[in-house]
Amino acid sequence: MTRDAEFRTLGLSPDASWEEVKKAFRQMARAYHPDVAGPDGARKFAEITEAYMALKELTSPGAGKISRPRHARREAPVEETGQKESIFRKFWRRLFSKESAKAEDAYQDDVIPPARVRFIGGVISRAESEMYNILSKRDEFVTKSRTDAIIRRLRSRHPGVVLLALRQLSIYNVKDEIAVAVIDHFKRNMPVSEVLDRVMDVFSNTPRREEFSRAVLGHLYKFSETDAMTVLNRFKRWKLASNFIQPFLSHKSSSIVAAALSCWPRDCEACDRAELAGLLRKDEEAILIPLLRILRKGKLPTWAGCRLEKLMKEHPSPAVRVWASAIVRDQNLS
Repeated sequence: MTRDAEFRTLGLSPDASWEEVKKAFRQMARAYHPDVAGPDGARKFAEITEAYMALKELTSPGAGKISRPRHARREAPVEETGQKESIFRKFWRRLFSKESAKAEDAYQDDVIPPARVRFIGGVISRAESEMYNILSKRDEFVTKSRTDAIIRRLRSRHPGVVLLALRQLSIYNVKDEIAVAVIDHFKRNMPVSEVLDRVMDVFSNTPRREEFSRAVLGHLYKFSETDAMTVLNRFKRWKLASNFIQPFLSHKSSSIVAAALSCWPRDCEACDRAELAGLLRKDEEAILIPLLRILRKGKLPTWAGCRLEKLMKEHPSPAVRVWASAIVRDQNLS
């Protein structure tokens, strides 16, 4: 290693003084000592130690000067430890690196006592622990303040303020008190189309999902076809019972009625008698085919036989005629 390379290893210019060499070595030794940086720092520590010892041999006895004449001093570049350090460790390392010259003279030239390294490590660890405790309490305070703010906005009479609160709901972590506030809001007000899908995402994995679903169903008769389909598809994904699907059979849109019959739970009985009579009077193939599939699994009243015979003989759809004839034959309704 050339002498210029030894200066570069310590992060100094070739015209640095012996005092600057000692100071640079001590600062880098604190960062790269194996007791501090671990095995990864051992190689770098060996390099700076070798460079330091080589420059020490060139120092004039008693003069404290390196044999080459010294010129203008330059600021030593900031060393790069190559280690990922937390902000706390960086702070404490820099603090200890600024000790007074008198304290530095008390150190040996090339060795940092292991006891001191362990002491510094303990101080850093305790400081980090205290700081993290302070930050965690602050995070709890911020979370509580945010929760209170959302609940206040949900109780506002201004639609824009409520909409702002609904947009702020977290999909992955909704507090129970927020869920209760949302349900109470939807018991009084119809869900807004703009945030309906997002709000349903929030309740996908909460124990209050069915309570929320009942609050939404209270406004089903006012839903547009798009919003009703959004809610129905989500109920299907959640695998809710038939009593959550049945209200959709009374929707004004034939597409919603057909979709509700198509996603009717397989292990559930057919809809009630009054609902069944109204559905059998419809002529849309999209409604009759899923309805007949459901009716074939259960026992039908004899009064339904007349309507089924009429569908079997007169309906223009071959599929409807086939399903109706199969039910009449299987259940002996003729």
